[in-house]
Amino acid sequence: MSKMINVIPNEDYTLLIELDNQHKIIYDFKPRLQTVRFCSLEAIERFKKVEVRYGHTLYWSDFCQISLDEILEMIKK
Repeated sequence: MSKMINVIPNEDYTLLIELDNQHKIIYDFKPRLQTVRFCSLEAIERFKKVEVRYGHTLYWSDFCQISLDEILEMIKK
């Protein structure tokens, strides 16, 4: 399984996720902002504080994180 090595948050609430296999994912996070889990990220300053943890998780806080598996599953839909 690939690991995330970097994430770049953009002004339009997309994330550029760089993987260790040279692939990149552009993930539109806007629809997720409408959920209870991620509504606190509507403030762009908070959204931009994302970091990669353990190679498989995008982390904003203990209560606000998403795994690479979950992102890949959402992209499939």
